[in-house]
Amino acid sequence: MDQTTAKLLGLLYTDGCLSPKGKSGWRFYFSNKSERLVDEFRECMMQRFALPASRIRLGVTQDGLHRAIVDSKDAGDEFTRQYGTFRTLAYPNGELPAAKLPVEELLRHNVADSFLRAAFSCDGGVNLYIARRSGAQGEVRWLIRGIYLACAHASLRNDYRTLLTALGIQARNVAGDGKIKIETEKDIRLFYEKVGFIDGVHITHSSRFWPDIEKQELLRKLVQSYEEPKLVYTLPQFDREIMI
Repeated sequence: MDQTTAKLLGLLYTDGCLSPKGKSGWRFYFSNKSERLVDEFRECMMQRFALPASRIRLGVTQDGLHRAIVDSKDAGDEFTRQYGTFRTLAYPNGELPAAKLPVEELLRHNVADSFLRAAFSCDGGVNLYIARRSGAQGEVRWLIRGIYLACAHASLRNDYRTLLTALGIQARNVAGDGKIKIETEKDIRLFYEKVGFIDGVHITHSSRFWPDIEKQELLRKLVQSYEEPKLVYTLPQFDREIMI
């Protein structure tokens, strides 16, 4: 497995899927709010399966997501045989699909970082904000820092954690939140050095404090805040800090 394949798998396991088309064909589908990630998917499909650009159909969904569609029997046969259909969401009856990340293959070929970078760019994010609490000694303020990956599939969260651990990064599997969380300074720094986010992928508009900033740039600010916390404390978006 090369880095392109690892990146493509990271995209498919998060915001992509493979579904039957007709009697014997397959359809790859990828959608995300980030046009940059759709471009990454497009490039990966072209490189991995030697497809011309005309085979990847780009567009926008009714709810405003950028999307890419590729119909290919040969590519679909190969990937379903090796990895399944990439469904990770529960079925209508609540049962989870038998999904599993290709952990051993990713580690054997030293491409876990490429896989994780793509996955975190799709379904991951960065927490960096101010919290405060009033007590007998007056107001106390501190920074909330963390990196997370949202994943509703319990088995896959374990797989993600295994990949991170193999890179020396410790993370918590928080079942109640459906997330993998990286929370200590040491592990956040390691994630920044070894994984990070794909350049050009922005935080969504719904972010309270960091709308439209690139995820990698916010991660850089988080790491920088360990040396210079005042750079966060003095930002205008934190005039009203969170009370806890």
